[in-house]
Amino acid sequence: MTSLTIELPENQKAALAAKAAAKGLSTEQYAREVLEHDLAPEWLRKSWETAHQSGLDRLSEVDIDAEIAAARRERRSSPHRGA
Repeated sequence: MTSLTIELPENQKAALAAKAAAKGLSTEQYAREVLEHDLAPEWLRKSWETAHQSGLDRLSEVDIDAEIAAARRERRSSPHRGA
């Protein structure tokens, strides 16, 4: 793992800390999240954008698990094609 030190003017440091706090993250966690998002492959960024536009990015893990379970139940109950 690599360490990175970034020097920022006080106003930018304060802005970064405020954005981090708004998300309930430390400044370091927020900076890491921003960098990981920026370095993500284009296909993944497009997927995130699609999820955001449709509201899927607001689903909790419990909601996601429920959606998956429902889709699996539906798949099991529907007749198999080509059988």
